[in-house]
Amino acid sequence: MKRNPIFVLSLLLVALISSCDDCNDCLDLQQKNILVLDTDGNNLLFGIDATFDPSTLTLNLGDGSSRSLFIDEESQTISFTLEENETTYMLQFDNETLATIVFELGERKSERCCGNLICSTTTLVNGASVENLDTITIVN
Repeated sequence: MKRNPIFVLSLLLVALISSCDDCNDCLDLQQKNILVLDTDGNNLLFGIDATFDPSTLTLNLGDGSSRSLFIDEESQTISFTLEENETTYMLQFDNETLATIVFELGERKSERCCGNLICSTTTLVNGASVENLDTITIVN
């Protein structure tokens, strides 16, 4: 039986590529969502009960540097990405309203790359411990 040399070379190339560890070693960062509610459960960022404009909110780190916030109208939340070695975030709603969010950080194996994911292990909002979920609910 005669073998096609192109086929044989193709198989050899596939075998070489698949045997290499071509996974990139990255540092993945966890995304957090923030849902802002009043005591009756009404969303204060979206809908008819909104009292804050999500596009005017600012997020600063403990050193005062600004970080990007992303508006997610579908989930009616705002989101941001945890930064490596940054544990304190200050969310400014307006001139009078501020929420301080503090995280204890850890690492776990990333599902998106061969590296690790920086993730929160504990979450505090204005000094009170809250559930350490991807969506942080702030009652204002």
